[in-house]
Amino acid sequence: MRRIALANGETAWLVTRYREMRAVLGDTTMSSDITKKGFPSPRPEEPKPSLGNFTQMDQPQYGAVRRTMTRTFMVKSVDRMRPRITELTNDLLDAMERGPRPVDLHAHFARPLPSLLICEVLGIPHANRDLFQANSASIGDMRLSEGEAYSARTDIAEYLIQFVEEKEHNPGDDLISDLVVNRLRTGELTKEEIAGMAALLVINGHESSASMIGLGVITLLRHPEQLRRFMTEPEVVPAAIEELLRFLSIVHVGLRRVATTDVEIGGVTVRKGDGLIIPIHVANRDPEVFDAPDQFDISREGQPHLAFGHGLHKCIAQYMAKVELQIALPALFRRFPGLRLAVPVEELSFREENVVYSVDSLPVTW
Repeated sequence: MRRIALANGETAWLVTRYREMRAVLGDTTMSSDITKKGFPSPRPEEPKPSLGNFTQMDQPQYGAVRRTMTRTFMVKSVDRMRPRITELTNDLLDAMERGPRPVDLHAHFARPLPSLLICEVLGIPHANRDLFQANSASIGDMRLSEGEAYSARTDIAEYLIQFVEEKEHNPGDDLISDLVVNRLRTGELTKEEIAGMAALLVINGHESSASMIGLGVITLLRHPEQLRRFMTEPEVVPAAIEELLRFLSIVHVGLRRVATTDVEIGGVTVRKGDGLIIPIHVANRDPEVFDAPDQFDISREGQPHLAFGHGLHKCIAQYMAKVELQIALPALFRRFPGLRLAVPVEELSFREENVVYSVDSLPVTW
């Protein structure tokens, strides 16, 4: 546990080990409410709350809102999506195969696949995904001000409010329609809250999975023997995806909490109102928990990683993200067994100052 200075002049606790991070994330006295005094903002400005963003809520409101979406992301529900995820994957691979080489894998596969999928889950037309891609990128860019990020979030939410209104008159078989029919009409949720919840899924669905696909490809190409096992031993694919999630740990800005009571953590007393920063990518390289943590090893067993967080706020769409990777990465390497980077890895440009670490572009050939 270390006391550190923030960009706004305040201080917060930096939690540096897996054990203490699990303790903080599993402690219900740690608040996710960004409006509480002491909450450690990732930007110099005060954070602006986003309507419907249930990740910024505490119990009991958090649990009540999360339960409205649980059915969509249950294992059985996601497993029913597998044929459609496979179809979307193959359509993108078909287009890549027909096009010129080299091709930017990030732009033509890694980014559009999760975008198409989350649009279908929410019931949003594919044609509108460009709006979400551009604004999602702005929201995650830590070089922009809180005001600029808030403006991008607002653009997405305003579009989705209009879309919720359309679903009031013409509901379909999708998550937004389900929320309109079963939560809006009963008065349990407002249009703005549904739009905000959908916006959160859109933003996370665009950036996180796209990053994992691109960085996952680079990682597998740099470990050819493990790539061979990945492609010839289907039973290792789920474990390989878990290891990619641990090894890459793409959320680098750190999860944030503020203590609502005095508590002992890691040998120090955290006072009520103290902010805490939980860099889960550091937890996933903790040598006290993971043997040879800086090595990529698809045979790894042991403690679970924290790539999706821990406790009540663990990512609701984690299983869908895993299934997406389980389908997309093997399909890509099956289609193009000679897939390789079209430039030296040293020439690739990475998004260092983003909430979600990723590659800017990924030129490949085969």
